[in-house]
Amino acid sequence: QKMAGSGGHLSKEFFELVKAIGESKSKQEEDRIIADEVAVLKKRIPEGGISKKKLKELLIRLVYVEMLGHDGSFGYIKAVELCASTNLIQKRVGYLAAALVLSPEHDFRFMLVNQLQRDMASSNQLECWAALTGLSKLVTKDMIPAVMSDVIRLLDHKVELLRKKAIM
Repeated sequence: QKMAGSGGHLSKEFFELVKAIGESKSKQEEDRIIADEVAVLKKRIPEGGISKKKLKELLIRLVYVEMLGHDGSFGYIKAVELCASTNLIQKRVGYLAAALVLSPEHDFRFMLVNQLQRDMASSNQLECWAALTGLSKLVTKDMIPAVMSDVIRLLDHKVELLRKKAIM
């Protein structure tokens, strides 16, 4: 069920979660609501056959859980997997979720290097843009040698905005 007027991208259960947290009267009540959400996410995220569209929403909910100080590490691998989506919005959510939840030392960041390289080499400028945006938030000192040549190549891209993004 989608919320009317929400742009069709938020489910009723996500809207209800945000509403319940906003209306909670104490930190303890908020923690209980989030603990219930974590239980739901732990069950739903690993499910086989889940659509990438639904996974996108579940990862947004996972980021929300993490923002409120709870552990969502059980879903980190799905953020990495979503970065490989052919759907640009899903890819961007994957990169965003990975950037927000993966610590600089987390090994999953290195799993993203190949996907970042593929996206920066794409003929689709929007995929290049998504990769550069993700890279700006995800790159660590140890990753620089692996992605440097791709970024340098984008400095000569025919699209001015990509050249600017590569500089940043």
